[in-house]
Amino acid sequence: LRFDITLGDALFVDRISYHFKRPEAGDPFVFRTREIPGIEGGPQDFVDKYYIKRIGGIGGETLRIDNGTLLVNEKPRDEVPAFERNAQLEGEYKGYVYPNSNARFPPKLLTDKDSSAKIPEGSFVALGDNSANSLDSRYWGFVPENSVVGKAIFIYYPFTKRWGLAE
Repeated sequence: LRFDITLGDALFVDRISYHFKRPEAGDPFVFRTREIPGIEGGPQDFVDKYYIKRIGGIGGETLRIDNGTLLVNEKPRDEVPAFERNAQLEGEYKGYVYPNSNARFPPKLLTDKDSSAKIPEGSFVALGDNSANSLDSRYWGFVPENSVVGKAIFIYYPFTKRWGLAE
């Protein structure tokens, strides 16, 4: 079972738990884009879109990328297997990379080996597991807590290798 969601996938989202328990680093989470400037579906588009990414960092933490490893407060992030697989460049995981400065969105966070991101309280950093091919917080900044919809729990369509629990 894998966390490998693409455009058009249908999934169940737990919209209740985060009312009682704070989101944690490593959770696959769904959020609305309307409050995030510079993202498709953000305030400039006057529409709400829903994105799914992994929580790479929470308010109060400082993140940095070093040789494919995501560091939190200068220690390797290891709460879920995806963080460890990226750090070890295992299989399909190619490590966390610095954002491409030639992308259609100019990079905002974790732009090079000397940059770090201090996450404001009430915010999250959203990262894709396939870092080299993911538009995420590195390009559009922090996700406000009030934009979080819930935790992704189960991909029910399509019936492919992605079907099953979101890890």
